[in-house]
Amino acid sequence: MLYTDKIIHYTSEERIRVSVALTKNITEAVRKCHKLSPVAAAALGRTMTGALLLAGDYKNHEGVSIRIKGDGPLGAIYADAFDTNKVRGYVDNPIIDIPLKENGKLDVGKAVGQGQVTVTRFTPEKTTYTSQSNLVTGEIAEDLAYYLYTSEQIPSTISLGVLVDRDYSIAASGGFLVQALPGADDEKLAQVEANISNIGAITTYLSNHIDGEGLIECILEGLHYKELYRQNLHWQCTCSQQRIESVLLSLSDADKQELLKDPQVEMTCHYCGKKYVISQKELQHLYNC
Repeated sequence: MLYTDKIIHYTSEERIRVSVALTKNITEAVRKCHKLSPVAAAALGRTMTGALLLAGDYKNHEGVSIRIKGDGPLGAIYADAFDTNKVRGYVDNPIIDIPLKENGKLDVGKAVGQGQVTVTRFTPEKTTYTSQSNLVTGEIAEDLAYYLYTSEQIPSTISLGVLVDRDYSIAASGGFLVQALPGADDEKLAQVEANISNIGAITTYLSNHIDGEGLIECILEGLHYKELYRQNLHWQCTCSQQRIESVLLSLSDADKQELLKDPQVEMTCHYCGKKYVISQKELQHLYNC
């Protein structure tokens, strides 16, 4: 069976909503693009999955940008989810090597360090708002749950995971977001929390259930729920020649004159690595000179 990255949304009669995202292909694509070390791949994969889960609850082509800025060796992590099913991302320092935890797992928290998570919600026309909160553990999932509770007042449980194989390829990647809607019953919420505890590590579950089958039944066991909708997910950058030209046009007059002294200008997109080369003649035409 061909594996497809996807996000699926559910709601229960007990006023609880759940989103499940499967992102193995996306995380593998960004790992190859940026030549990520295992811990960098885990951190960026978790952050991109988190961005998709946060963006997936919003319609009308609203999107989410996440920046996780810690004092660890990884530097800042950036992820943008837009159109609710497309995502891109990068890290400041893609190749770092730190010791594993005592349990043999990648130490994402140490790679990220202490700092802040910033979340921006936007539409194609404008930024709706930006807010931030402190990092709790640097492990991404707990940090996003804390952000949702403190900045958006939404009680949430998030599970995110990336499993890196021995050859550094991505064996599993995904996560889920559980949120209490107004009027949710505390007893049912406690039941869902118990269900989630029984699932164990999300990477272990996804490595045994590659397409996420059975996950929602585990999360909402004992509740009455239905699927709302699902979408395939894609790793996609929004860079273009037009965007690069817009950046060049936004420069000061002094910077423009300095660029015109060079035979050509080369700019590289941080998100996908694509290079754009603008000749001096093209630059003169752009600046009407």
